[in-house]
Amino acid sequence: MFIRNKVPHRTDSSMHYACCLVAILCLFISVNTSAMGAEQYAIFTLEQEFTPLSVSKARKLYRGKTKRLEGKKIELSDWPESSEERAEFYQILLGKNTAQMNAHWASLSFSGKARPPKEMTTADVSALVQWMEKKSNRIGYAPLNHLPDDATVLFVVEEVK
Repeated sequence: MFIRNKVPHRTDSSMHYACCLVAILCLFISVNTSAMGAEQYAIFTLEQEFTPLSVSKARKLYRGKTKRLEGKKIELSDWPESSEERAEFYQILLGKNTAQMNAHWASLSFSGKARPPKEMTTADVSALVQWMEKKSNRIGYAPLNHLPDDATVLFVVEEVK
């Protein structure tokens, strides 16, 4: 013998409307929370001779479209692939996620057009600074509030689209 539940099906649009409203509200909260939590980053060097970059030049730098600044060949650094700093930096500066940037750099590297930035082994500003101290032509990025005192800020990365 089968027992059948007689639960009425709600087919009205009020339930659908409520679900959509909750989903939109959750999305809005998550977007605002992540935007408020994003840090400002600075592209910087320890070399005092470099002058500040324009938005266009900063973007070209981390797209591999520029190999020299003021006549000097430069070396770029990057944070570890899994770091939050790297994800936020590329999202804010270029509107790209880490996977998109990895693909971009792989393409440039394979074609011989550019070498990808040197990936740091740890997400630590002091390790980045130690690497930069070895040659004056090295450029990196870090959270603005963690820069060393002798840093020359070339560009402050913030919501600029």
